[in-house]
Amino acid sequence: MLRQYNPQRHRIETIGGSVRKIGTICVGAILMVRGVTVRVEAWIPREYATYERGRFTTRRIAGGHMALVRNLRTNRQFPLSDAWLLDAPEVGTVARSNARRA
Repeated sequence: MLRQYNPQRHRIETIGGSVRKIGTICVGAILMVRGVTVRVEAWIPREYATYERGRFTTRRIAGGHMALVRNLRTNRQFPLSDAWLLDAPEVGTVARSNARRA
C-alpha cells in the first residue's frame, strides 16, 4: 500500500513513533463507481490563489479531495471527487464459475 500523508479524509496511525494522518482510500484501490471499475492512481493537492508583493501566485497545499482515477475498461484517466469514492464498494478478485448456467 502506498501511503498518502495529510489527506483531507484520513485516519490517525502511529508510524515510526510519529502520529500521522493516513488516507482512508489507498492509492491503487480498485473500486466500482456507478457501474464503472476504476483504480485510484493519485491524489491531487489543493490549489489556491494568494496575492503577494503585487502579483497573484498559486499555492499548493496538502489535503485535496480530488483523486486521479483510471477507468479500467477504456484506460481513460480523469479526476474524481472523494465523495464518489467513499461510498463505492471495493472490487476484489472475481471468481468466475459456470454455476448459473443450466
